[in-house]
Amino acid sequence: MAAASGWWFARQGGTQRSDQRCSTLSTDYFRGLNYLINQEQDRAIDLFTRLVEEEPEMVETHLALGTLFRRQGDTSQAIQLHNNLVSSGNLTTKQRSHALLELGLDYMKAGLLDRAEEPLQDLLQLGVYQEEAYSQLVIIYQQEREWDRAIEMLRKQIDGSGKNRVNVSEKNSPVIAQFICEQAELAKDQEDIDEALKLVKSALNEDPKAVRATILQAELLLLQGDRAGAIVSYKMVEEQNSSFIPNIITPLIKIYRQEGDEAEVYSYLNRLLQEYPSTTVLLATVEQIQLMHGEKVAEQFLIKQLMQRPSVRGLERLIKLNLAHAQDEKSKQGLLGLQMLTSQLQEEKPEYLCGQCGFQAHNLHWQCPGCKTWDSIKPILGVSGE
Repeated sequence: MAAASGWWFARQGGTQRSDQRCSTLSTDYFRGLNYLINQEQDRAIDLFTRLVEEEPEMVETHLALGTLFRRQGDTSQAIQLHNNLVSSGNLTTKQRSHALLELGLDYMKAGLLDRAEEPLQDLLQLGVYQEEAYSQLVIIYQQEREWDRAIEMLRKQIDGSGKNRVNVSEKNSPVIAQFICEQAELAKDQEDIDEALKLVKSALNEDPKAVRATILQAELLLLQGDRAGAIVSYKMVEEQNSSFIPNIITPLIKIYRQEGDEAEVYSYLNRLLQEYPSTTVLLATVEQIQLMHGEKVAEQFLIKQLMQRPSVRGLERLIKLNLAHAQDEKSKQGLLGLQMLTSQLQEEKPEYLCGQCGFQAHNLHWQCPGCKTWDSIKPILGVSGE
């Protein structure tokens, strides 16, 4: 409040009003602040209303004061102040638009999403602060899980972006794809596989690099018994974003083995290990070698790879292989101790990182729990569990 009042009176210093006029305004304004401090909101609002009508330049101070209340968590006072401004008949279009935006933000801070929608929609009709209005409406609709309306806002934002259309489209299209995937997940849960597949294809048309859509498509095709189609979908991830390869290795190998093609599994894994080396791919390759040629060959292969690319998970697997043929109890106890240590180290190490806020996680989230940004969490160093 001190900041707001100080700012206003500094502005008054350059005007040509009489000392008596400034004194009257000063007295009335501080009286209004006193009402607010003493929780006499109605008397404060009445006084500020009169001041705004008598002195148009008070509008900016009124807005600033309401914003200060909101930032301090006193949303009820902020709503009263900004709602009072919106109802005033003496504001310019720009001033009223600013008040509508602040009122919408007040309602959102208070958790009154249905109330926030109206002033933000009014801004779209006025054609002022549209960028902010679209962004806040998208937040509202996604929190309410009204994906169609959220998508509509993002598309309208693209259409109204003018010269920045390309940049806005590049920003919004991946988010639209995520929202469509949310709809596809709902259809999947309702066992409407055809509708889910239709939505997934729409998401990929919106954003061809949507890894989530590709993985979901593979899962849906599997539910329909289309293993060949699922394999093709999983392999698309390699071209979309190779850092997500560890996320599709396990289900993809499972399909290959169901088809009984062990040689194809090894060939595929060996190629990935050469082109996209990672601990996850390495361990899958070791497992395949063990199935085809036994533990000794797998162990020798793993030792050779670890000398080139050391990793905690790789060491843990090597210990497990050694435990299988340890001869005496002392050796087994030593290996078990090492295995426990490597397991603890691995548990404490996050596998995913948000590129926006730095949120760390052990599981993949398509929307960051920290900053709520979509498609910002990626495997750390491009390798899950590396």
